[in-house]
Amino acid sequence: MSAPNGRPSAADRPASVSLRPPVRRRRDRSRWYATGALVAAAILLPTGLFTDWFGLETSKPSGSACSTGVLLQGDGAQIAVPLMGVWTAAFAASTGDLVNYPGSGSGTGLNHFTTKSVDFAVTDDPLAPSERAALATPALTFPFVGGALTIIYNLPGVPGQLQLSGPALVGIYNGSISRWDDPTLVALNPGLSLPTDTIVPVLRSDSAGTTYVLSDFLTQSESWWATNVGKGISIAFPPVPGELGEHGNSLVISTVVTTRYSIGYSDLTDVLTGTSPPQYAAIQNPSGHFVAPSIATTESALLDKVATLGGIPNSAADWYNVSMVNANGPDDYPIATFLYMFVYQATDQGLSPSLAKAQVLVEWLHWIFTSGQPYANATTPSALYYAPLPPPIVTVDEAGLPTMTYNGAPIPSCR
Repeated sequence: MSAPNGRPSAADRPASVSLRPPVRRRRDRSRWYATGALVAAAILLPTGLFTDWFGLETSKPSGSACSTGVLLQGDGAQIAVPLMGVWTAAFAASTGDLVNYPGSGSGTGLNHFTTKSVDFAVTDDPLAPSERAALATPALTFPFVGGALTIIYNLPGVPGQLQLSGPALVGIYNGSISRWDDPTLVALNPGLSLPTDTIVPVLRSDSAGTTYVLSDFLTQSESWWATNVGKGISIAFPPVPGELGEHGNSLVISTVVTTRYSIGYSDLTDVLTGTSPPQYAAIQNPSGHFVAPSIATTESALLDKVATLGGIPNSAADWYNVSMVNANGPDDYPIATFLYMFVYQATDQGLSPSLAKAQVLVEWLHWIFTSGQPYANATTPSALYYAPLPPPIVTVDEAGLPTMTYNGAPIPSCR
């Protein structure tokens, strides 16, 4: 892969970051649905699935007017894959309806959404004005869970937890800090003996929401980054000797784990649930404290940042300048983010529309905003490290659901 600006990848595969990943063409859709059907069958067949895994579900398919067996197709951010796996199983058990989510990446998911190849898309960055303009019909934006971008590294023989700041990360990713014993890093880590070795930055070579969150944090940390690089899911990272580009969160993590003196970034769930979790850093927040990513510090950051927004956009509005990084509380992790779900407001303009599908789509969204939230940091059947939504965001999300239409009319409730 070729990383941005022609830098080599650990796997030496071709890639590009200048554009979002290519759109999957319509001729592939039947195979995609077949895959979704197989996944759905695998979900529904085991009788154990229809039991209450988590002790959270109270409703079961019984005598409602909602259709059952409806398949919703989604795609998007890889950060959401572990949570979607739990959610789709629980939603199927509760309603009898199915959701397929391959998690192809934020860029691919948004391309599929733009071409009406999915019912919903997921990213960890809100739609840019150009992306909203490219849509054939207006979309609604629903923040649906919180997450933490985690800075991972490989420093053999260095115990303890590395402490980093936004300016230090800017220096690492623009090449002005090239050695682990740079004075800036030494000053941030008075208790650690840092090696003299060269830093190996690892980054996403594909369009990625994690890159958006990192670049948003770096843009707010240093005017140099804001002027010369900016934020986005597909940015031109400054060329740094030895830099490695990888496609997908899992490859970023595995590359850092196997590359001595490297540093990279991924989401907290993928970092903590891997078979060989990497070391990860505590990051200096605006109050001057070094805070490690966790469910508690992420949830605290989201609550504090929402409280200072001065107004939350409605679901039909532009969310592009809504940022969850750099919350002001002493215990707030500074690289927090929302994950966003996009749906077409006029559901009849979407993928294979029907009133029954529109009703199930509304039901799926409502379930996520309410019954689905306790699963975000559940420990059974597997541990998840997402932060539930702050209550004001749930209120805004719920207010957006009645604005969805089918053939110009409100979507009738099927419950």
